[in-house]
Amino acid sequence: FNVSAGDPNSRNETVFNVSAGDENLNTSDDVDVLEATRGALQGPDANETKVISIVANGNGAAANSSLDDEGGPREASPGSEASVPKNGTRGANETAAEEEGRWTKRMMIPASVATVEDQYFCTAMPLERESQAIKSFTPRANVEFVHHMVVYTCEEEPKPRNPRTIVTSDGQEHVVWDCLEEPVCISSQGYDFGRIIYAWALGAEKFDTGPDTGFVVGSRPGINAPYIVLQTHFLKPASAATREEFGEVEFEFSTEFPQKILSIDLFANSRFVLPPKEAKVEVEARCCMQGSSSANLYAYRVHAHSFARNISLSIGDEMIASGDPQLPHFFTKTNDPNKKLNFGSDWMATCTYDTEDSDSPIYVGQGHNNEMCNMYLMLSSHVPLFSTCQSRAAAPLLSYPDCKIPPYVVTEEYLEGRLTVKTVLEVPGMGQVAGLHMGFNGSAHHMLIFHRADREMLQYDHTGPIQSDAFMVWDTKKNRVTAQFGRGLSVLPHGLTIDRDFNIWTTDVDSQLAYKYDPTGKLIFTVGLQGHRGSDKEHLCRPTEVAVSNSGEFFVSDGYCNSRVMKYSAAGEVMEEFALKGAFVPHSLVLDDCSATLFVADRENSQIRLVNANDGTEGRPINLTSYGKVYSLTKDEYGNIYALAWDRNFSRKVYLLQLQGGNLSGPFSYEFASYDIAAVELPGIQYPHDFAVSYNFAEHSLHIFVGETGPGPHGKITLFDFSLL
Repeated sequence: FNVSAGDPNSRNETVFNVSAGDENLNTSDDVDVLEATRGALQGPDANETKVISIVANGNGAAANSSLDDEGGPREASPGSEASVPKNGTRGANETAAEEEGRWTKRMMIPASVATVEDQYFCTAMPLERESQAIKSFTPRANVEFVHHMVVYTCEEEPKPRNPRTIVTSDGQEHVVWDCLEEPVCISSQGYDFGRIIYAWALGAEKFDTGPDTGFVVGSRPGINAPYIVLQTHFLKPASAATREEFGEVEFEFSTEFPQKILSIDLFANSRFVLPPKEAKVEVEARCCMQGSSSANLYAYRVHAHSFARNISLSIGDEMIASGDPQLPHFFTKTNDPNKKLNFGSDWMATCTYDTEDSDSPIYVGQGHNNEMCNMYLMLSSHVPLFSTCQSRAAAPLLSYPDCKIPPYVVTEEYLEGRLTVKTVLEVPGMGQVAGLHMGFNGSAHHMLIFHRADREMLQYDHTGPIQSDAFMVWDTKKNRVTAQFGRGLSVLPHGLTIDRDFNIWTTDVDSQLAYKYDPTGKLIFTVGLQGHRGSDKEHLCRPTEVAVSNSGEFFVSDGYCNSRVMKYSAAGEVMEEFALKGAFVPHSLVLDDCSATLFVADRENSQIRLVNANDGTEGRPINLTSYGKVYSLTKDEYGNIYALAWDRNFSRKVYLLQLQGGNLSGPFSYEFASYDIAAVELPGIQYPHDFAVSYNFAEHSLHIFVGETGPGPHGKITLFDFSLL
C-alpha cells in the first residue's frame, strides 16, 4: 500500500489498494385517472382502426417546422402539404452518429387529426435498446394551435382500443389515439400510470440535460421504460389554417450511462374550483416525500392557464423555487445544481390565481378555458426518483425501481449466480468495524467507516481516547481508502449515522456519550455525561446508535445497560424518555420521518420494536426469532428497511432481512403495520456488527456492505452484490 503523509495533526490523505473478488397521471396533465378511464376501458371494438391518409413531400418534419428562427409562427407556403415522417425514423446523418454512441429520433402528431377544440392525441415509439440515455429534447410546435406537449414512458406497448393510423405518401404509417378517451399508457393488460420525462408549452425551447446527466430509458428491468409516448394538446380542430401544423419532439440519445440520473416529480391538484372576483386564491398540492436521503433540484417547470399568477415549491418554511405560468413553460435549470431537497419532509406546491376578471367560477379541467395547477420538479440523483403528488395526499404515488427480494427464505437455487462477493476490504490500521454509512459528504460512492483501531469491547470501560484515526473513507467505485481522520475523538466506537445535511453522528459505549460532528469532523456537541454510566435523563449507559429527523430532533438507543430510547431537541436538550419494556440491548434504530415511526433493534429478544417518535407508544413488534439476534437496521435510498440478523447461538448463519409491506403512510400507521420478510443468507460472515444497503441502478442490484468486529481487534468489510435481474 502507498501512503502520502500530511500534517500529523490533520486528516491524512491515504490510499490503500484493497482485495477484490468476484407520474404520473396519464390522460392529461392532471385529470383524475379513474374518471378518465371509466368509460374508456368499455369502449368500442379494440380491432377497429381508423386510417387517415396524409400527403408527404419527403422533406421531413424539420423542414415544415411551424416556428421561425426566432421562435415565432412561420407562414405557410401556398399549396404545400404536411409532411408526416414515421415516428422514430432516422435523419440523414443519424447512422454515422449512432456508431459513435449518439443518435436522434423524432416523434410528431399532425394537427389534422383534431376534430374538436381541446383534443389530446398520443403516439408511441418503441426503444430498441435495453438501456439508453436521453440527452436533449427539441420541441417544435406553434403555440397558436398546440397548447402543450408531454412525453411519457410506458412499461408495456400502448395498444389503444380506438387507434387511428396515419399513412404517409411513401407508405410509412404510425398510430395515434385520443388520450382523453383512453389513457396514455393503455395496454392489453389494462394501463399503467407512466412516467413523465418532459413537458412543453407556450413556446419553450430546446432542453439539454448537460454533461454526464440524462434520463435513462429502455426495456431492462429496473428501468422499465421500453416505450416513449408523445401527448399533444391541440387547441383547434383541423382546418386550412392547421394544414401544416403539428406537435413534434426530437430526442437525442446516448449509449453512455450517466452518473447523474434525472427524474420528474409532478405536483398536481386536480380537485378545486376557483371562486370569481378574487384577487388572490391559493391551491396546494402537498405530500410527505418518502425516502432516506436527498436529491438535487436540477430544473423545474410550472404549468397552469390564464388565471394563474405564480406557482412555487416550499419545504417547511423554505421557499425552494417559483415560476410565472404566463411565461414560456420551459424547464428552468436552478442556479445551484447542488440544491438539496430532503426526503422524509412535506413538499408543497402552491398555485396562486387572480380571478377578478371572471364573473363565474373556474373549474379545473383539460380545456384551455379551465385551470390547472402543475409543478414539475426535475431531480438529479444516482438513482431514479419518479413520483406524483396529487392534491393533499398523505403519500405520493411512487414509480421507483422494484427492489424487492422474493419473500421468505430465498432458496439456494434462486441465489445461484445472483449473490456474489465483489470486494473484501481489509487494510492495515482498520480495527473492529463498529459502524458503516454510505453517502459520506454527499458522494454516492463514498463510505464512511467507524472502527475501533486496536481496541475490543470489554465488560469494563476504557478510559482514554484512541490515539489513532477512527474514521476511514472508502471510495467504493475506485476500490480504495482515500482518507483517514478522527484521532483522539473516541474511546470505543459503536454506532454511526450521517444525516441529510451530512453531519456525522456517533455513539461511544465507553465514554457514555453520543456525538454530533460537522461534515469536516469538527465536534459540535455531545449528549450524556463523559465517563459516567447512569439511567436518569442526563446520563446514557453504553449508547448504541443515533437516528436524526428532518426537524433536527434526534434519538439515541440506550443501550447495553438501559432499555430505552432518548429523544433530544436539535440543540441537544433532553425532550423525552421512551422506555422499552422488556427490551434486552436496544442495539440499533432508524426513523421513518413521514410516519414518525422509530424501528428499534431489540437485539437479544430477536425483534424490531415499532415506536411512535412523538410519544413513545408502541405498535406490534416484528418477530425475527427464526433468523437470530437483530444486530443492525438500515435503509436504502428509497426508504426500504433492512435488518442484519445473526443466528449466534445455533447455526451461526448471518442474514440480510428486507422488510416488505407495512404501508406506513402517515402518523399512527405503525400500530397496524404488518410486514413480510425476505431473507438472504450472507456466506462467510463470522462477526457481524453493522451494514449498509445501496441500490445500484446501473446494474439493477443491491450492494450489501457488512462490517465485522473480529476476530480479535481486527475487522473487515465484505461487499456483496445481489442481482435483481
